[in-house]
Amino acid sequence: MMHFQINRKYRVVLLHIGAWLLYIAFGTLNKIYVTHTDALDLADVVLTQLPGIYVFYGSIYVYLKILSARKQKYLLLLAAEIMLFITYLLLFAFIGDVIFPLMLPTVEVPPFELSSFVVAGLWTFIRYSFFAFGYYFAARLITKEKELRESELKKMQAERGKLEAEYAFLRAQINPHFLHNTLNFFYAKSLGCSRELAEGIVTLCEIMRYSLNSGEDESGMVPLSKEVEHLQNVIKINQLRFSNRLQVQFDVTGNIGYLRIIPLVLITLVENAFKHGDLNNPEHPVIFRLTVSEDGRMVHFSTHNKKKSGPKELSHGIGMDNIRKRLSAVYKDKYLLEIKDDNDTYTVSLSIHLGTEQATAVKAVSAAEKAGAVDGYAGYANYNLLIDNP
Repeated sequence: MMHFQINRKYRVVLLHIGAWLLYIAFGTLNKIYVTHTDALDLADVVLTQLPGIYVFYGSIYVYLKILSARKQKYLLLLAAEIMLFITYLLLFAFIGDVIFPLMLPTVEVPPFELSSFVVAGLWTFIRYSFFAFGYYFAARLITKEKELRESELKKMQAERGKLEAEYAFLRAQINPHFLHNTLNFFYAKSLGCSRELAEGIVTLCEIMRYSLNSGEDESGMVPLSKEVEHLQNVIKINQLRFSNRLQVQFDVTGNIGYLRIIPLVLITLVENAFKHGDLNNPEHPVIFRLTVSEDGRMVHFSTHNKKKSGPKELSHGIGMDNIRKRLSAVYKDKYLLEIKDDNDTYTVSLSIHLGTEQATAVKAVSAAEKAGAVDGYAGYANYNLLIDNP
């Protein structure tokens, strides 16, 4: 870190030296062109540029100390500029009367005139002070912009960290090893009693295992096929609870095998429909639809259910708020979550734009399938879980 900071300081110093050399060279060449002389005017460089450079950096120092303070004292700024101007005139006179004769003794020095000296010095002082103020103003803008970006980045990281902490907290409510061992024990005991009970325990174990450890990659994503499998298990366990009498339809269309999304978002929408929907109406089954576009860029998931009659369960909307926060943290403006709440029905529609990388993978697989290089895999196309009442 220290090595980087030192290198950065050296780069800044070299950049300033290079800029001044270019400025001096341009001014000297311009004077040669105007005066039609082939000689470099070293006296002009010494008399004008060096005191001007002093004014430039002196003014920057004054601006940093006074203008950057919380309480800007303009009278103090004026006094500092006057002192800087006086020291500039003294430096200018010292170079002209002492240094210049020593460097170029053969060149005749013009007689000293106070008025001309002050006017020329004032013009040079104003010019370089203006340069310094422009530099200071630009540097402040760049610094403010950098601080704003860093602040926004820290805010996003803090928000994401908060969501991840909440997510981890929810998962940590139950010890996964204890849960799995207990369910395995019940499964072993149930094998001789009821095949349906054993199947339910296995399904519940799969649900809890995925909920507690869905196996995200470094970007926090999981295969969409795993999410679909999790939804199937949740539907299956609910059907087992109610002897396969629930009116639930789950359709999946498109190639889902190579897409990845953030975990446990779709299940919240499904659980919401199970909680508030009428699950026993054959004419109006609860419908879950997952559709992947042909190019793999868009995933659309929707739930539609008829509201159950009777007293409504109290809902605080925490699950939906959490979904919005997680989607916003990962997909930014690349998703759309819409809710249509009518008198009798409730519909949720979620669309996620997955981007070009996943779309490219889907295209490559689709091309390979057409060429016969791999087995076709269209996800769970038109998979249906509609079960009528007996």
